[in-house]
Amino acid sequence: MAKQKAGMLGIIMGLVVLAVCGMSIAGLAIDEWTAVKAESDLIDLEKFDLDSYSTSFGDYSDSVIGEDGENIEDIEISFDTDDPAAMRTVMVVFGYVAVIAVCALAVLYLLKMVLNFGLMRFFVGIVGILTLAAGAVLTGVTVAYCNSVISIDIPLLGSAECVLGVGAYLTCIGTMAGGIAAVIGVARK
Repeated sequence: MAKQKAGMLGIIMGLVVLAVCGMSIAGLAIDEWTAVKAESDLIDLEKFDLDSYSTSFGDYSDSVIGEDGENIEDIEISFDTDDPAAMRTVMVVFGYVAVIAVCALAVLYLLKMVLNFGLMRFFVGIVGILTLAAGAVLTGVTVAYCNSVISIDIPLLGSAECVLGVGAYLTCIGTMAGGIAAVIGVARK
């Protein structure tokens, strides 16, 4: 097999994969994975600092896995959208899976740039598709968790709903963008 030189598109997509890998990791570290947004016509919620409340991915991870990993053996994955605890568990597991996948993708893509042969391109393409799928599942599970947690509308007092936070957006978009960039980078001939 003849080794080919990396093209300009491959180099650009490699830089994109590295950038979105960092973006995905930063998303887990940001203190706002989900946020509860509240609105009221009668009460000035901003005055009492009650208009928003956010939860970090670390808090979700600690509630599922435990602070020292003591509950890791007890994790059961269930896609029961009526049970917020089950959705929280799936969200945490896929959060870690998505970030590990995009990090592995970045390493494989860098190796592909050095060892540019057909089998390596195939592996990067497969891992890119799996990373894209992991990001899509993470997005869907996080949205389903937000919908299962809280969504109230009291006619006179106001409403409250759980929405995706900045960290969730960074991780979900970064993971899916990494998968797409890798597939584009290896699909060119």
